[in-house]
Amino acid sequence: MNTTSTSASTDKYLRRVGSQRPNALLYSDGVGSVVDLPHLSVVVQGLDYWDYRQATDFELTEPRLLQRVRQILGPHVRQLRATPHREVDGSDPDDTEANRIGVPVSPFPRWMRCTHCNTLAGINAEGTSPFRFENKNKYRPDEARFVHDCRPAAPGGRKVLQPTVVPARFVTACTGGHLDEFPYIEYVHRAGSCSKGREGRLTLLDPGGNYGSQITIRCSCGARRTMREALKHHRTPGSNALPSCRARHPHLGWFDPKGCTAQVRAMVLGASNQWFSLLAKALYIPALGSELAALVDKHWGRLSKVGSLEILAFALDTMPELSPLRDHDHAAIWAEIQARQKVDEDLPDEPVDLTAREYEALTDPTKARRDRNFTADVVATPPAWAGLLSKVVRLSRLRETKAMVGFTRVDAPDWGEPDSSQRAPLSRTDLDWVPASTTHGEGIFLVLQPDVIEAWEKAAERSQHLSRLRAAHVRWRNNRQLEGPPEDHWPGDRYLLLHTLSHLLVREIALECGYSSASITERIYSNAERDEAGILLYTAASDSEGTLGGLVRLSDPIQMDRLLRAAFANARRCSSDPLCGEHAPLTPEETLHGAACHACLFASETTCERGNRFLDRRLIVPIDPGEPELALSEYFTVGTA
Repeated sequence: MNTTSTSASTDKYLRRVGSQRPNALLYSDGVGSVVDLPHLSVVVQGLDYWDYRQATDFELTEPRLLQRVRQILGPHVRQLRATPHREVDGSDPDDTEANRIGVPVSPFPRWMRCTHCNTLAGINAEGTSPFRFENKNKYRPDEARFVHDCRPAAPGGRKVLQPTVVPARFVTACTGGHLDEFPYIEYVHRAGSCSKGREGRLTLLDPGGNYGSQITIRCSCGARRTMREALKHHRTPGSNALPSCRARHPHLGWFDPKGCTAQVRAMVLGASNQWFSLLAKALYIPALGSELAALVDKHWGRLSKVGSLEILAFALDTMPELSPLRDHDHAAIWAEIQARQKVDEDLPDEPVDLTAREYEALTDPTKARRDRNFTADVVATPPAWAGLLSKVVRLSRLRETKAMVGFTRVDAPDWGEPDSSQRAPLSRTDLDWVPASTTHGEGIFLVLQPDVIEAWEKAAERSQHLSRLRAAHVRWRNNRQLEGPPEDHWPGDRYLLLHTLSHLLVREIALECGYSSASITERIYSNAERDEAGILLYTAASDSEGTLGGLVRLSDPIQMDRLLRAAFANARRCSSDPLCGEHAPLTPEETLHGAACHACLFASETTCERGNRFLDRRLIVPIDPGEPELALSEYFTVGTA
C-alpha cells in the first residue's frame, strides 16, 4: 500500500509520502486512522478521495461476504476492491497502477510544537508572526518537513539549521466516531479570549517521563493550565473543561450535519483506542457438489455484470478469462447467474450467517470441490482423544477475505458485530464498493463429540459461575449503551467452552509450528441450533502462495495427541494463580472472563475473534472446588498414548 498526500480529490497525480502493508489498511492504519510519518502525522482519507479510474483487476470475488457487507451498509455496495498494492517485481515503483491510485492522506493534527522553543501553533498560521511554522518542501509532499525559524542568525551569515516541528501531543475524540484538534487556545484561556489577540503565543512544556497530566500550556498573555483537567474531563460528572463535540470527521473533510451529543475526551495522539476497525470476514468455500456453480463463483466478478443470455454468449467468446466456461451449456450458466443475482438483490432481514456453509464444508470436505484455494482432508483422530474429538480435518489450502465496513473510536466494538451502532462512516456518499483483502494459508479444524458437549451444557445451565458471567455481560452492554437486549448478544455457553480450548491450543501450537501466536487466527463454530461444535485454527499471509505447511503438520495424530495433553495440563496452572484461578466477575464488575489472564489465555487481537472476552480455564479443567462439574475434562476419558 502506498500512502499519497492530497488536498483535493481531483488531483491527477499525487506524491508518494510513505508505504504500508496492504493488510494494515484493515487492521491498524485504515480509513479514519492517524498514521505516523517521519516528520508529521496524517489521517487516512475517506473512500470518496480514492481514485480507481486508472485501475484494472482490483475487484475481489466473494459473493457470501459481499451479501453480508450489503446487509450492513446497504444495497448500494456492489463490489469488494483490493487495497492498492504493487508486486515486488523489479518494475519502477513510481509507475504502477497501485501507485497511481495510492491511499490518500492529509496532515492531522495541524497543531504542531517546535522541538527547540516549545512554541505551539497551527501549520496554517498566516502572516509573519514569530510563531509561524513553515514547510521547507512546499512542492514535494514526499519530503514535507515543517520548521520554526526561531534560532538567531549565525555570525558571518552562516546558514543555521532550523528545528523541525512535530505534531502536537493531544487530540479529542468521542464514542460517536468523531476526531478533532485539541482546543488549545480555548482550553488555556478557560473558554475566554487572549488579551493579546492574534499576537498571543502558546507554548507547551512537557516534563517527560510519566508526568502526562503535568504537561503545561502557557500563553504569552500570562494564562496557563495543565492537562490534568482535560484528561479527567470524561470521568468527572458535570466537567466543562472541554467544549462540546463538533462532530468532525477529518478523514471526510467535513462536520457531520447531524451534530453530536456524545461527551468529548482528550486523547494522546497515537493512543490504541483512537481507532478500531470493523471487519466482515468469510472463508472461501467452493460450491458444494457442482462444478459449474464453482466456476460461476470463481468468475463472478465478470459474470455479475451480464444482463442477458446474448451478452453472456458474447462475453464467453471475447473474454479469455472465461474460457473454462465455454464447454458448458449457456442456458445452465445463465440460470446460475440469475440465481446469484436474485440472492444479491434480496437482502434478508436477519444477519447473513457466513459460518453455516463453512461448517458444512469443513466437517465433510468431500462435498466441496478441491481447488487451489480450498484443499481439505479428514485425518485420523488421536486414539487417546476419541472421547473428546469426533473429527480432525487438515486444510492444506484456504483463502480468507476481509472487508472493512467502518470503524469506532474510544470504545472497542463488540467483537463479532461489524454492524455496530457506533460505526463511523467510510465515505460521505453511498459508494458502490468497500476496501477488502485476501490472504492464503493453512489450518486445522477440530470437531468435538456432540454427546460430550450436550452433557457439559446441562451442567452449565445450572452453574452459578456462568450466571455471574451472563450478568456481567448485561452490565457491560448497558454501560456502553449498546443497542439490543443484552441477552440476545450472549454468545452461548458452548462458545465460552470452545473459545477457551481454542486459546489453550493456540499457545501450544505456536511453540511448534514456526509461526508466532499473533500469526494464528481462530474461528469458532458454536451454533447450538445446528449442533455445531468446531474450532478452526489457521494462519494466512497476503502472499499468493500462502504459508509453508508448519501448521498442518501438527494435524498428525501423534502430534495432536501431544498438543492436547499439554493444553489440558497447562490449563490447570497459571503463574498468576491464585489471583487468576479465583477470579470471577462480581457486581458491579463487568469483566467478561473468569480464570483467564495474559499469563495463561489472553492472545493478540489478530488471533482472538472476541477481544479476549468469554474465556475461563475452569470450563476446561477443575481448578477450584466450587463447581468441578463445570470442567470439560470430567465428561470424557483420555486413553494411553
